[in-house]
Amino acid sequence: MNELTTILVVDDNPPMVKTLQDILVIKGYAVYIAFSGAEALEVLRSQKIDILLTDVIMPEMNGVTLYRKAREIHPHLVAFLMTAYSNDDLIRQGMAEGIKTVLAKPLDINLFLSIVSAVEHAYIHHQG
Repeated sequence: MNELTTILVVDDNPPMVKTLQDILVIKGYAVYIAFSGAEALEVLRSQKIDILLTDVIMPEMNGVTLYRKAREIHPHLVAFLMTAYSNDDLIRQGMAEGIKTVLAKPLDINLFLSIVSAVEHAYIHHQG
């Protein structure tokens, strides 16, 4: 019995989040969405999340801060940042703390799906 890989998509752009959710569900993932860091933390506290995909620049809480707080809840969480901006310092901090990669917006969905597949094989299905 294989559990679906769970992905939490966080961005303050609802149409983009909902489109990404639709695509990921069609591809066979369990997908949660949030439009802010605070909403994302609520989801993380109530659900087992395997992969976090979060925007870097959001009001109130940036993606790197969200990642730090998320790791307190789910220490083995695999996270990716996505950004339309080049905030090198913030991105460097995230990468140094364990963010797997940074994806440019608009998101290349095929690239993201291939990365998720690789992460599933390398990290998620081997945790036991």
